[in-house]
Amino acid sequence: MKNKMCNIALLFVLAGWMVCAKPTRSTVEVIPFGCTSAGDSVHLFRLTNPSGASMEVIDYGCRIVSLRVPDKNGQLDDVVLGYDDIQGYEFGKERYFGALLGRYANRIANGKFRIDSIEYQLPINENPNGHPCHLHGGEKGFDRVMWNTETFQNQDTVGIVFSRLSPDGEEGYPGNLYCTVKYTWLPDNTWRIEYAAETDKPTIVNLSQHCYFNLKGENLGTVLDNFLTVYADSITPNNEGYVPKGEIVAVENTPLDFRKPHTFLERIDQANEHIKIMGGYSANWVLNNQSGELAKAAVLYEPQSGRSIEVYTTEPGILIYTGRGLSEQIIGKKGKPLAAYNGLILETIHYPDTPNHANFPSCVVRPGKAYRSVTEFRWR
Repeated sequence: MKNKMCNIALLFVLAGWMVCAKPTRSTVEVIPFGCTSAGDSVHLFRLTNPSGASMEVIDYGCRIVSLRVPDKNGQLDDVVLGYDDIQGYEFGKERYFGALLGRYANRIANGKFRIDSIEYQLPINENPNGHPCHLHGGEKGFDRVMWNTETFQNQDTVGIVFSRLSPDGEEGYPGNLYCTVKYTWLPDNTWRIEYAAETDKPTIVNLSQHCYFNLKGENLGTVLDNFLTVYADSITPNNEGYVPKGEIVAVENTPLDFRKPHTFLERIDQANEHIKIMGGYSANWVLNNQSGELAKAAVLYEPQSGRSIEVYTTEPGILIYTGRGLSEQIIGKKGKPLAAYNGLILETIHYPDTPNHANFPSCVVRPGKAYRSVTEFRWR
């Protein structure tokens, strides 16, 4: 009887160890995530590294739905905003949670641009202060479509490759554009994104990611007390239509100078025309690195959790938005309403409205010359 009780106790210990133990290698799980209103079956891909940190992605809009990384005590928490189900991602009041942005991330004034003297008109899907523009790829951007998927594993590195053909004329863009987006989850808690695209006609491409991060944990307070460093000496100030005027202006002696670490709260009330127009912090910084090689763009640090994120990119700009438009009308995960400044976007891009400013780095892609872009979010 005594031996039997000991065996039962041992089984309970082993069962508890199996539940609590961290994985010894990286894993990929595929889990059903419901169906879209069009009847498409959506799948969630859970990528977990040996430390237990994980990233969850769905094939509808290449969306990040969860990112669990450790705090200073090793506690894993979800640090991205989002919804619990596919209906939220389709119909929720914040359309772009965790989404891939394309063909063109951010705004194009009046939805118009020219390539080789040919003018193209894109759909108008935003009208800030009465100024029409095309935003994030249009009514049916890359965030609103299903993507083909292929998972991979290479020792302790796991990931997923999304692919799709965007047909000529989709949302008004010229050229058949074959796109691949590769998400890699590394053992050191780095999320690496590799964007690639090829076209059969001259077109414009500007892909990015629209995760709302909260380093305290999903829906756990404001981001305004986070410390931000941006490796940029200048910004592209906006007009009242939220698109660049075309100027590149130094950040020195302005509340947009984050060349040394500052919180947003320190200077958000300082007089500044750009901040006044945007109603807070929402700006495109012109990164000091313009080589096209992978380089550090920004660091965000949250002292309460001890989490920090280092952003590296090949892109010439980074748009940072502190989520002033989030509100209790947006019901996030676990049915909890959000609030202003509950999340922050670190959007690595070619500058907004680039096709209409010859002094900005070109975003034109031509046949025979592929588009390539890399961004890494390194959690530390």
